[in-house]
Amino acid sequence: MELWEYNLLSMVKRRWIPLTVIFLLLTAGFGYAYGTTPTTVTTKATVAKTLYRWSGWIGGTGVVSRPNQIWDVGKRVELPIYPVSIMPVAEIALGFNVSGKDVNLEFEREMRVVYYISYDKERVIEKTYLSVSNSSTGGSFTDHLLLNVSDVFTRIEIARNILKLPRESTGVEIIGKIRYSGTVDGKPVKGSQEFKGSISFPYEGFYKIEGDSRNGTQTFTKTVTETRAVNQRKRALFLSLSVLFGVLAAATVFIGRKFDPGAYSVEELTAERERKKLAKWISSGKLPKSLPAKRIELASLTDLVEAAIDMNKRVIHDAEKGVYFFLNEGVLYYFQEKTSEGEK
Repeated sequence: MELWEYNLLSMVKRRWIPLTVIFLLLTAGFGYAYGTTPTTVTTKATVAKTLYRWSGWIGGTGVVSRPNQIWDVGKRVELPIYPVSIMPVAEIALGFNVSGKDVNLEFEREMRVVYYISYDKERVIEKTYLSVSNSSTGGSFTDHLLLNVSDVFTRIEIARNILKLPRESTGVEIIGKIRYSGTVDGKPVKGSQEFKGSISFPYEGFYKIEGDSRNGTQTFTKTVTETRAVNQRKRALFLSLSVLFGVLAAATVFIGRKFDPGAYSVEELTAERERKKLAKWISSGKLPKSLPAKRIELASLTDLVEAAIDMNKRVIHDAEKGVYFFLNEGVLYYFQEKTSEGEK
């Protein structure tokens, strides 16, 4: 046993009862903290979820109405510009689509064609040429109407010739209004959208169709409950400390009841520690039978080793006689170990 071990065990032996009480209290305290520290936390959060997506458009194509060498009569053709001489009629389309889960909607819509004459960006004449309404159910629709562009152009020209306005501008506006209501995923919804298109006359005898196209989403808020793990490191620390102090309490009881300080000699333990500390300067050997008459006994092994170092000598240990010594210039320097009875 090392001297420090002996001193520690002796100290625990003297105070083992209060130490046991302290360790048990700490064991209970950290065990209680471990048991009462929550492992999870539940929170409520409001999140936005997409209920449905929608897309809509309005536009048109030219309808081949007169025989020609390029297209068959009745064919729908999409061009940057359309010649009135071949395609005096345009097909205007209004479409809308709702995508989602269990879409069940009722659609009400209207398409209106308005032609106008403006002076200095202010409309002087604005007349509805055509207006159609329709309704349906489901998740989407596409409506078509045929527009006699040639007739609209003629009406605009008649009005221009009557007014004869300077800095005038003319055009045709197509307006599609959509209203819908019903359910998506069992939730009631309603909404409205408006799409606009136009027919312009960039050159004499030609017209151009432009249309609007948009899409979007509709969301709803939902409260969700989230559970996540917490305090994992803290609980592990509390458990480790509780186990540690429990082990210390048990060890303290064992030391208090079983350890006997009187079974060990402090002097022997001290000497053993000193021997280990000085071992690198000591060699094993035998004390000579013929010894010089002049002898010097040192008070401790440390004193003997320090003297040997100063004289550039090495200490010899005769284990059988329990003597540490070295010779220098006819003088025996030695240290005699004490026997177990305390005699030299």
